[in-house]
Amino acid sequence: MDRDLRRLILAGAAALVLLFTGRALISALWDVREAERQIPVLHSRLRSGGEADSRPSRAALTAAADLRDELQQRLDAVVPALAAELPPEFSVGPGESPDLRYIEVVRREQEELVKGAAYVGRSVPPNLGLPDLNPTGLEDVLRTLRSLHVVSLVTRAALDAGVEAVEEIRMPPPVRRGRSESGFLRLARVDFVLRGTPAAVRDALAAIAGGQPYLALDELRLEALDEHGERVRAQFGASAISLDLDQPLAGAGN
Repeated sequence: MDRDLRRLILAGAAALVLLFTGRALISALWDVREAERQIPVLHSRLRSGGEADSRPSRAALTAAADLRDELQQRLDAVVPALAAELPPEFSVGPGESPDLRYIEVVRREQEELVKGAAYVGRSVPPNLGLPDLNPTGLEDVLRTLRSLHVVSLVTRAALDAGVEAVEEIRMPPPVRRGRSESGFLRLARVDFVLRGTPAAVRDALAAIAGGQPYLALDELRLEALDEHGERVRAQFGASAISLDLDQPLAGAGN
């Protein structure tokens, strides 16, 4: 290839590079100038809508502060009524072995609930819905005891109301908190199946929902067991709500 042809090719390549570079620079410059032209238009729209050149008035700031204080007072009043604290008889005291304490509480509840129900001709699942393997470690023991406390509250309310049987109790499998829960709300849910007359089941549900501590009822299903509806089966979930105030309120969830 002779020297003149090579120079011609190089000059053409340089021209193409300059062309594309120039187009990119012109396009970028055009976008900047177009954005600059839009600024007065946007500012005018904000001014006309009262969104620019304005600050909250002193009265608006005072009203916002008053509302914040009112909401905080409501929260302070609701939290104690909402939270279901684990009572000492279902907890692990300082210096106690979590494993031994768990066995002690389970035996006590089986004695009072299962044998107590059988004594008056009613039935309660012998295992109270507890896992086949005992929990180990303080965290898992306390989580299971919290569910057992729900079992105790619901079963006692059902027996006091005159239901024929607590047919089924199902505790959720233990899952680490980081994977199952978020925010400052903690739910200890247990599923139940009750059998009895409509009046007995109704009274049991009313006692559960209206008792202290507060238990939330969820997914309630009623089924007639005979043609005239004189005996029914109720399936539902009962949850104790506890609060972890170290977590932010905005993260509330499970």
